[in-house]
Amino acid sequence: MPSATFVALDYVCPSLGVVMATMTFAAPVSSLRDRLARGSLGNLNPTPWAMMTGNCLGWVGYSFLTKDLFVLFANVPGLMVSVWLNIGACKLQYREYYDATLRYRLGN
Repeated sequence: MPSATFVALDYVCPSLGVVMATMTFAAPVSSLRDRLARGSLGNLNPTPWAMMTGNCLGWVGYSFLTKDLFVLFANVPGLMVSVWLNIGACKLQYREYYDATLRYRLGN
């Protein structure tokens, strides 16, 4: 039977890391939801979201190389959230352009 120290260091602490990483990656979701409702990026800076995508992609690749499921489970949700954040930011960034183009094409 494994010792309590082994279980704590090899399973409990990494599991807490997975939860903390997921909460960290989910932090900007409410900001984007608010901006999507307003229809404009305003002064919201989406640049860190692009960095978050690259970071998570790198860690997911690393988790496959090292066969570390805790690193994988900590970064796959972050990768999915960051892709959603970037798509939402792109929608808002080009919304005025598309609205103007649509008005021009419809003759309004």
